[in-house]
Amino acid sequence: MPKLKCVRPKWALTAAQATALLDALKLMARTMVGLAILSGIRRGELFALRWRDIDEQDRTVTVREAVYDGHFDTPKTEAGVRRIPLADAAVHLIAAWKCRAKNVQPDALVFATHAGKPISPNNVLRRAVFPACKTLALPNATWLTFRRTFSSWSHEKGVPGKVVAYLMGHANVDTTLNVYTQVLEESVRAAVDKVGGELFTIVH
Repeated sequence: MPKLKCVRPKWALTAAQATALLDALKLMARTMVGLAILSGIRRGELFALRWRDIDEQDRTVTVREAVYDGHFDTPKTEAGVRRIPLADAAVHLIAAWKCRAKNVQPDALVFATHAGKPISPNNVLRRAVFPACKTLALPNATWLTFRRTFSSWSHEKGVPGKVVAYLMGHANVDTTLNVYTQVLEESVRAAVDKVGGELFTIVH
């Protein structure tokens, strides 16, 4: 039989891996990665966020733009324009970064170069995320990994697929479930233990 082509498996971070990764990153990269994991936002949307998009009182972030190779445009899909509630952890990360950010005027980018220009997502991976992953003995995590992590965690916690699709800016729920949602090892173990527990009561 011919050998199958080796394809790098899709994966999602566990809670412990995500915590370790965030702890290993400096504040700016930690805020980017933390917000990506906790909101499911696309990388182009993340790096196009402006301070006016973040409502601290309402604890939401509004996605209106996306940036690719320095060019600003509307999000990838019509469903991409959305308001995402922020978890407490995300609010704390953003507040800490805001105290250190150079420019927090409403139209300023949340994450920007010293000149106020968009940051390259790939540079953040190469300079901050990949070295941290290497130190932690993790596979290289990418922006898709963080988005996949959000989807997988949401699914594990029982969040309805339609809600997750909205939060991630998907027009089709199937995209969320079939492309981004991974089965976490803890969920598999829990399922086996649950079934094993039922059988144990039968055979004893």
